[in-house]
Formats: sequence, C-alpha cells, structure tokens
Amino acid sequence: MSDPFLTLGIDPDADDAAVEAAYRSAIKRNPPDREPAAFQTVREAYERVRTQRDRIAYRLFETEPPQPLDLLRRAEARRHTVAPDAGAGDEPASNRPAPELIKALLRGAH
Repeated sequence: MSDPFLTLGIDPDADDAAVEAAYRSAIKRNPPDREPAAFQTVREAYERVRTQRDRIAYRLFETEPPQPLDLLRRAEARRHTVAPDAGAGDEPASNRPAPELIKALLRGAH
C-alpha cells in the first residue's frame, strides 16, 4: 500500500487542519463519480492519518519499508518544492534526484 502522506501530499508532521485541507483538495481533483479508484485511494489514505493519534499510530505500527515508487514520487515532489524554478538560462543539471536525497529517503527522513 502506498504512503498516505505522499498520497495526500502532506508532511508526516502535518496538523489535523492540513490533513483535512489536503483531503478536501484531493477529493475535488478525484471525484468518486469520475475517478472511483483514485477517490478510494485518497479516502483510504485519509482514514489512515486523519487525526494526530492516527498519524502517530501509523508511524509506530503500520509503517512499511518505502516502496521504490513511493521513493521516486517523494523525490520528484521534493525536487519541485526545493527548486521550483531553476532559472531560464541555466543548463538543467540532471533530471535524477541527488544521491543524498535518495539516501535520506531510504533512511526514512522526509
């Protein structure tokens, strides 16, 4: 099962209001009548981390080793937030995430 924090697009230390806002935004993008599978995925992610207590329980008891796809999605999301615009005249360094980022993600750091 994929990482609920990644599915909702939130940090693991997000508060209840941020989780709720991310959930509402995600269900607007994936309404159940048009995107039933995506809606179900979002709903399941929200149910797993809805409250502070749920998030703590998830991190303590339900955390699985990250799947490669989760790592790639997290790295891609982080790449866009860290350097949203690299400058128009700059030569793109690489489309691959930095090795330090991959190591941090494998250690469980976000």
